[in-house]
Amino acid sequence: MIYLEKEDLVTFAFERFIDESSGDTTGEGETIQQVRDRVLDDVEEKNIALISSYIGTRYDAVLIFDEDAPIRNELLLTVLVKLCVYDIIRRNAARKVPTDYKDEYDKAIELLEKIATGRLPVNGLPEAVDDEGNPITSNS
Repeated sequence: MIYLEKEDLVTFAFERFIDESSGDTTGEGETIQQVRDRVLDDVEEKNIALISSYIGTRYDAVLIFDEDAPIRNELLLTVLVKLCVYDIIRRNAARKVPTDYKDEYDKAIELLEKIATGRLPVNGLPEAVDDEGNPITSNS
């Protein structure tokens, strides 16, 4: 995973739920742990793209989510965890997603909307800049 560690997810949901919901049938030569890792990577990548689309006009999402040196921020970490846990739990067709996970997902989206419009500034993140290095100003 790029931005998260599994421990980040476990702070929000039982590890058993995460493992059960991310461990599908293995392919040829693939272990259950490799499947879980792949699923968690895919879910994280999808949600990083979602977050980047919200915050990208205000903050440099490429730098923030850089694979080699991500800039971890507790607010973004919390948002990403909530989005990922919801998607992971939702994968398990045998388990109905508890309403509190859906509520937390919705709250995470609301936070992203506030960040995108500038109503919730996030300290410590690099601003988005144009090709000449000038800060990009959003019209939101």
